Amino acid sequence: MSSVLLAFVFTLLQEPVELDVDSTLDRVTVYDGQALVERVIVFSVEEPGPIALTVGPLPLGMDESSFQARVETQDVVVQSVEAKTVTGEALDNTQRDVLRAKLAQARAERRALNHDLVAINAEKGMLDAIIKAMGSGSNSAALLEQAAGIGEQAAALDRRLAVYEEESQVADALIRDMEHQLGDGGRKLRRFKEGRLLLWMERSGEATVRISYLISGASWSPTYDVRVSPDLTGVRVGLVAQVAQRTGEDWEDATVVLSTSTPSIGLDPPAVPVRVFTVPRMEVRGRPAAPSADRQLEALVAANDSAFWEEDSVEEMEESSRKFFAAPKVAIQDLGLTALFQLPEKKSLASDGELHRFQIREVPLEVRPERYVVPTASDKAFLRAEVTLGGDAPLLPGTAKIFLGPDFLGESNFPVLRPGDTTLIQLGLDPNLSIEWEKVVDKREDPGLLSSTATLTRYYRAVLKLSAHAPGDIEVLVEESIPISRMSALEVTALDLRPVPLNDEESLGLQESKGLYRWRVSLAPGQSQNIYWGYELDFNEKLQPVLHQE
Repeated sequence: MSSVLLAFVFTLLQEPVELDVDSTLDRVTVYDGQALVERVIVFSVEEPGPIALTVGPLPLGMDESSFQARVETQDVVVQSVEAKTVTGEALDNTQRDVLRAKLAQARAERRALNHDLVAINAEKGMLDAIIKAMGSGSNSAALLEQAAGIGEQAAALDRRLAVYEEESQVADALIRDMEHQLGDGGRKLRRFKEGRLLLWMERSGEATVRISYLISGASWSPTYDVRVSPDLTGVRVGLVAQVAQRTGEDWEDATVVLSTSTPSIGLDPPAVPVRVFTVPRMEVRGRPAAPSADRQLEALVAANDSAFWEEDSVEEMEESSRKFFAAPKVAIQDLGLTALFQLPEKKSLASDGELHRFQIREVPLEVRPERYVVPTASDKAFLRAEVTLGGDAPLLPGTAKIFLGPDFLGESNFPVLRPGDTTLIQLGLDPNLSIEWEKVVDKREDPGLLSSTATLTRYYRAVLKLSAHAPGDIEVLVEESIPISRMSALEVTALDLRPVPLNDEESLGLQESKGLYRWRVSLAPGQSQNIYWGYELDFNEKLQPVLHQE
């Protein structure tokens, strides 16, 4: 019997120690539409064994399936993790701390009562054995001596059992009431999430656990302040992050990381559709046949594989007898498919949907300015800059506010750029460059007696002139189109192109596929330049060719 009792006592003592713990917000990774929140829990125990941690309140909008825990201390094993929705009183932190302390004490007293029950049951078992032995007819002197006090011992055990039952009922009611206030009900009710962790402490002492969960209602987007020098010799681009959150919890004093990952889109590529030509069905009694439904692919949500790195340390150096403290910088981690931007120092963002702007970095750009004209489409010259991204980090797609010197020109958009990629920044009109064009030749030659081929000849001239008051030399890219034919019965030939158009691989491809010709010319203040282009169209006189734009 002693071995059975020891096994029962051991099992009882291995029940998890219940702890209500607070968590500290540590890190938030923001995506487009959601965020990954990380909190740290620090607690200590005096004895090793199972520990049940309850952490809350957590925001109602958290994704329960994303709730995870990672141990940051040795000799601690995570056995289970779960989150659930509860209803409880809206207690402040002080009230909650007091209740948690009282609840922990009440649970400890309840466990002590359970130990009393173990002792009572053990003594009752011994009395039952003695009574059984006496009933079997044994007349040993030891049994006869014990029989005299059996009645008193049984009465004493009954009294102790009655006291246990009364005290356990009081303790259970007290525990239920405090649990009710902390998480299951109350007068000022609100719904929230609560996390529960079952851990095994292999060693006593302090332990640290990091919990994380995804929550919707957070987003960020990149914007740019583009400042072009008035002489177009340089461009300064500032990357600014706009962050807003309405997740239901305030982010107080947290490390904020901005990720370019888009988990809401999903990881799986779209399925290749099968496209089939069919003959439309005949209408049945005036009703058209119902069209078949298109197949759609459902996107999967993927949690970010969190990446951690050390914050840039603030360097302190001495230079020319002056102390210098480097400003904290945004830490950038380019993962190839995504990029992470960790903002310097801790940030606090309330859950109110307000926009917060954070300067991320200056984007190094190499710039080549030019004027762009299409004479037959517009008599205006458009100023633009071809920029090439330098540095070692990508440039994200976003809206850019364009400034020429101190003057605001308007807004444009940046595409995704990797280091070495090139794009164009549109800067508006250049009033110093004027464009005029005219049709020099427009004639038709009908076929002779021995031919059925007619010829249409058209020839144009554009005049570009830079004002004498322009601040300096400029480069102009001119583009014009000559009609193309996709029918063998219509033959188009380009005529007398002056000056010689660009003949690089890209330009030759545009000539052949679209009939687009390019010229690049340089102009000094007060200088002008003529551009000539034209074509001949040969066709059968029975045909009536029509010129249209695609």
